[in-house]
Amino acid sequence: MSTGKRAAIFILLIFCVNSIYAAEVDHEKKVPIIYCTDLFHPHDDPDDHFDIACLYAIEEVEIKAIILDQGQKQQQKPGSIPVSQLNHITGRNIPYASGLSDKLQSPGDKGLSQAKEYQDGVELILSTLKTSEEPITIIAVGSLRDVAAGYNRSPDLFKTKVNKLFIFIGEASKKGHVEYNVGLDKNAYLRIMNSGLPVYWIPCFDGGVWQNHGRASYWKASHKDLLGRVSDKVMNYFIYALLRKNEKDPIRYLEHEVNEDDKNKVLSMNRNLWCTAIFAHIAGRRFVQRGNKFISIPKSASYSKEQEVKPFRFDEVSVFVNEQANVSYEQTGRANKIRQFHVLTPDVYADVMTSVTARLLLQLDP
Repeated sequence: MSTGKRAAIFILLIFCVNSIYAAEVDHEKKVPIIYCTDLFHPHDDPDDHFDIACLYAIEEVEIKAIILDQGQKQQQKPGSIPVSQLNHITGRNIPYASGLSDKLQSPGDKGLSQAKEYQDGVELILSTLKTSEEPITIIAVGSLRDVAAGYNRSPDLFKTKVNKLFIFIGEASKKGHVEYNVGLDKNAYLRIMNSGLPVYWIPCFDGGVWQNHGRASYWKASHKDLLGRVSDKVMNYFIYALLRKNEKDPIRYLEHEVNEDDKNKVLSMNRNLWCTAIFAHIAGRRFVQRGNKFISIPKSASYSKEQEVKPFRFDEVSVFVNEQANVSYEQTGRANKIRQFHVLTPDVYADVMTSVTARLLLQLDP
């Protein structure tokens, strides 16, 4: 067989494999998502840029709306910049809105007394739920302010239209430690944790700050492992975020030739992470091992059972959160059953989560 024929056959095989993968994704029912995030530019913590990039990378997810946490702060540090960049990279036009600016005054506060300019986030949540033909999954990675206010305004709508509510917030075990996201709006945290909604709770820490004794999602990764193989556009997206760039045209910046000095600065960093790979699980993906790498695959994709890995699961627990934001695990009338994150493979957990995240970022702009 001639070299030309071999090359043609190879290209045809690649095309077929990609077509099969695309068909698997297309025939799966996409998971509708409302995504609430404390995403800023310049960033407070750039883990949020990794989180939302991974969510955009998952083909089986349909992001219906993005709620940008802490409305007044968004005016000075607009999270709309990275959203617009990701819309450009992926060719999408996902709607977004800024949320309430002030903390809720009580767990039952509807946020209606806050300025009209900060009502768009709650209104977008409610309108998205109302117009959806199917229940929606809500993911919240910052405060729970807009979610709680929306629930207070329309509890029946939430009970009928919220399929699952994934919240990345709180401390799993240590009393007296008010975790950062809880501190953003403690009353919102109390409202959602004690609501009886289908909550999937992913604590940020278990045992204190930077601790994970098995009931939190926290892990650390190097940027070299996470970003070493991404496209130039994606690298520029992270350079822009991590080095706090301030160009007149953030979209055009993505098309620039990558600055090698900036790239090396970014790749030399490390990152605290909580969310990225878990989004693949929310989309129904399975985690499998291929050689020394771990990836997530659509649930309809074929794989060998021996390759599947399960780094975590969600266990049913019964909890009540008091006014000090302390969590009590109890079987009482005031407690509610929720699902709590639980690490199953602590020895390889960080490796699996890092590898899955890196593959998602590679798929963002293939």
